[in-house]
Amino acid sequence: MKLKKHLNFTELRKKASEVFRGIPDPREVNKRKLSLHDVLMSALACMHFQDPSLLEFQARLKDAHQRCNVQTLFDVENIPKETQMREIITPMIVTVLNLRY
Repeated sequence: MKLKKHLNFTELRKKASEVFRGIPDPREVNKRKLSLHDVLMSALACMHFQDPSLLEFQARLKDAHQRCNVQTLFDVENIPKETQMREIITPMIVTVLNLRY
């Protein structure tokens, strides 16, 4: 069975990363401790790994395997806490929904 190149996980991750890097960051410059790319890719990783706590998941992985999949697989430099992800992503979702409706 031959898989189509554009339908595999690696291509999905690359495309998501490319799209996320192109999204303008609406936060004030002095309030950007985490890059928007890292936050959005971490949210994608949360959905991919289906773990409610990304940081705890990463800590378990590091303890067990001495490596961090979010940083390796998702090209994330700084992994945000769940509250940080929510605080950054929620206003963006509200803005997008307001634009749509």
